[in-house]
Amino acid sequence: HGWVACTLCSSLGWNFDIAIVARRSRFFAGTRFRKRGLNTRGDCANEVEVEQIVCNVATRSLHTGDAMSYVQLRASVPLFWSQEVSATNPKP
Repeated sequence: HGWVACTLCSSLGWNFDIAIVARRSRFFAGTRFRKRGLNTRGDCANEVEVEQIVCNVATRSLHTGDAMSYVQLRASVPLFWSQEVSATNPKP
């Protein structure tokens, strides 16, 4: 699973493209209420990698250094997690 967006921006007379790419790990994925911490293989729950790419529209040349990239990785806290089922199902 993933998500991609690209848009043309302008600031102080400088035109540039911004692309955002988000990639979700296929290992140990699930909703945050059901998957937390680590599994036995060391995969973090709900790991997502997001990359922001900024490229100069005037040159659009990646080999001359006219593109910048920033990568952010987020996931669940890398700890083994357990929780009693009764704690998530309150009695009336």
